[in-house]
Amino acid sequence: MKLKSGMIVATVFSLWFSVYFDEYTEAAIAYTLIMSFGVLHGANDIRLIQSINLNYSKSVFCKIVLIYVSVVLSILILFYLFPILALSLFILVSGYHFGEQHWSQSVVVHSFWNILFYSLYGLFILFMLFNIKSEQVVPILEDVMQISMPLAFFDYSILFLGLGLLAIGSYYFLNKRVKRNLLEELFVLVVFFIIFKTASLLWGFCIYFIIWHSIPSLKDQMDYLYGESNWKTFGRYVKDSLLYWILSIIGLLALLWFLNGSSENMITILIYFLAAITFPHVIVMSRLEHKN
Repeated sequence: MKLKSGMIVATVFSLWFSVYFDEYTEAAIAYTLIMSFGVLHGANDIRLIQSINLNYSKSVFCKIVLIYVSVVLSILILFYLFPILALSLFILVSGYHFGEQHWSQSVVVHSFWNILFYSLYGLFILFMLFNIKSEQVVPILEDVMQISMPLAFFDYSILFLGLGLLAIGSYYFLNKRVKRNLLEELFVLVVFFIIFKTASLLWGFCIYFIIWHSIPSLKDQMDYLYGESNWKTFGRYVKDSLLYWILSIIGLLALLWFLNGSSENMITILIYFLAAITFPHVIVMSRLEHKN
């Protein structure tokens, strides 16, 4: 509850903060936060895999790194060859990951249906953003997929996801399959709506991604790796993940150079980059949750 209160305060501050900057400054701050905290929360995957694998050795480490890099490169190649499939998978996996991070520690009964619950929750949040900012989102998605997309698609999607989430969410709460306060969770969804409605597309995504996903994920990872989460363990986390974070940033810069990155296509390139590092990160975090 203390963390959630802090997140709400940080959200209000972020919305107030953005009033005093033009769109270019706001975009620069958003990209900086995403490249720092956003990438950092997934930069320690190798360390997490090592903690899961009790038979860790140098050969195992090399194998892990090779598989990890192969997955990243495979996703980038998939975007080049089959952009519609790649983007669809990225959105589905991201939705599941957002939902898993939010709910996994509160779910009482572990079953296959949790995958659907996590996915519907995360996708509902993503499509809430897409629906509210549809006029800005459509050109971005069309640039990635190279096809036209009607605005009505987002209306039907949010309706379908909303009904699905209402059905499975009601079942979970009525059968006490989650240890959460229903009113609090509904309030959080209202907060997300206010964020997406008030802020720009990039800033709204940044607020959600950093404050409501990356920071809680960092806390969970520190609790798992070091037994507690505080400034001291955060320093250890940064130290442990610094090399992988630097390599990730170098990878982004290389992608920008390869795709002739500019301010016009920066969000598109950011999608490629986040997708490439999201897929292996989701696999690692799912294994970690399964072990816990």
